[in-house]
Amino acid sequence: MVFFKKKKEERRPRPTMKDVITAFLATQSAIFLLLLAGLSLAGTAVAFIATTPLFLIFSPVLVPAGITTALVVTGLAASGGSGMTAITILMWLYKQLTGKEPPKIPGLTPPAGGGSGGGSASGGGASGGGGASGGGSGGGGAPAAAASKPAAKPAAKPAAKPAAKKAG
Repeated sequence: MVFFKKKKEERRPRPTMKDVITAFLATQSAIFLLLLAGLSLAGTAVAFIATTPLFLIFSPVLVPAGITTALVVTGLAASGGSGMTAITILMWLYKQLTGKEPPKIPGLTPPAGGGSGGGSASGGGASGGGGASGGGSGGGGAPAAAASKPAAKPAAKPAAKPAAKKAG
């Protein structure tokens, strides 16, 4: 059996202290939100169980039905919102630590041409400021827009150069 040497892969630099703190805080936030989602779901189930007999007893009256419905909808919305936020944080953390996108789920990924905010994101970021006003913490949409469309070069003013020669 012949052993092939693997191609040397580029190694990422060691994580900085900022990366470690960011990963720690993101993990803690995700754990807290998952806990909150579980507590919201458990509280919703308890409230539903507790109000079901009241609903059966006072079924001719619509007020208990409205209260029960409001409790169930509020609990499910809080649980789902906290759970989705936690999943979003975990996906962001995965991208930050590995440097690549999480695996795609068939049927849930948008089409490649869709993009996010293509028209409004590329309007102000690609033209005008150039590299000086870009900053280090810019959004992810501007570099993709700049890569797909090259920025137009500013027109040079030919009248300014001959005027400078005459004055100098």
